[in-house]
Amino acid sequence: MRIDPTTIVSINDTRPRPGTPGRPDGSPSSVVSLGEAAAAAQVHGDVDPSITTRIARIREELAAGTYVVDLEKLSERILDDDLAREGR
Repeated sequence: MRIDPTTIVSINDTRPRPGTPGRPDGSPSSVVSLGEAAAAAQVHGDVDPSITTRIARIREELAAGTYVVDLEKLSERILDDDLAREGR
């Protein structure tokens, strides 16, 4: 994910932005889908049972609307990823 420094948008702005995939009902929630490799691993049973259990729990929380994103961990990983891309 990259932040466009030329665009300033309020964090409370829930309007869909051009070129941003969204849900058909227009809600600001993100849509997440598995990649081909993950889907193939799931079909063939190559996924560790602990990971499968964790994914099932997260799916239940998403369906119930109780899933909470750890913003500290998310921001830390974004920064780590950015530093890794710069070669630091």
